[in-house]
Amino acid sequence: MTDEKTMASGAAPDLTEKTARRSFVAPELVPALMVFAATALLVIGMKIANPSFGSFDQLTAILVTAIFLVVASFGQGLVILLGGIDLSLGVVIGIGGMMIADLTRGSNDALVYAIPLTLLACLGIGLINGIGVALARMPPFIVTLASGITFYGVALGFTAGNSQQPVAPALQQFMSERLFGIPYPILFTALFVLLAWLFQNRSAAGRKLYATGSSPAAAAVLGLPIAGLTMTVYALSGLCAGITGILLAGYSSSATLDMGNALLMPSIAAVVIGGARVTGGSGLYLGTFAGALFLSTLSTVITTLSLSQGFRDLVQGGIILVALLLQRGRLNMRGR
Repeated sequence: MTDEKTMASGAAPDLTEKTARRSFVAPELVPALMVFAATALLVIGMKIANPSFGSFDQLTAILVTAIFLVVASFGQGLVILLGGIDLSLGVVIGIGGMMIADLTRGSNDALVYAIPLTLLACLGIGLINGIGVALARMPPFIVTLASGITFYGVALGFTAGNSQQPVAPALQQFMSERLFGIPYPILFTALFVLLAWLFQNRSAAGRKLYATGSSPAAAAVLGLPIAGLTMTVYALSGLCAGITGILLAGYSSSATLDMGNALLMPSIAAVVIGGARVTGGSGLYLGTFAGALFLSTLSTVITTLSLSQGFRDLVQGGIILVALLLQRGRLNMRGR
């Protein structure tokens, strides 16, 4: 009897210790922490292989160029959170860049109306996608693909694919100047990440998005405005694409209609490798940010090694497949 009591009393602390260890890091944070660790290992490994890699200026450049994927992947992540996908994102980024160049024509004064008009147009494209998905009940893949092709054709007819106007100098300065030694894009990224995290993971709207993505039928029973949430999410994706286009035009000092195409696959990859399920209902923006930072670092490494764009696409596609396999493994373990 005493032994049984001793065993029982001894088992309780063990169980408590195991529970404490398990709750030390929330399960949903594990993918993000793993991706952050993978980014650090990538930098360290490249530094060992190439001692000239990893200077302060180079790491700063990585953080500056990460701004495009950080912003674009937030909108894409919200869409994926509802179990959808936005294949028009690359086109909308290009349209945003073209519009800001054509409206400003190299004038800083024109930014007062050019930025709102550009963002409103990109938000409108996203809203059209949302209406097609929420009200017309068409598959997101078909709606966003058709939307991207359509608006690309319209923009190509008006612009011939390249802006003939210079980008406003203020945008170029924003992407190159510093405040107390810190580049403006890094400060903007920090603020954007904070606001995005608060919206997705700490707001009532964010909780509604998770509930809808996890089970649309249950969300409908609870009376959640599924159609409204869907249209809002796609509109936000278009808005984020517009912001990305404006920033990219300022960074490049020029604009082309296809300049956002290179961000479409990475925006999906950042969300997936950050731990979000493609079927919706799970994933933290911290994981999306970690994925965006990892892919930006990987892109710099590939450029440093002078590898081809085809190899870059191959690596990104492989990363998505590995992330999906890891997700499946985690789901199987939870099921067991």
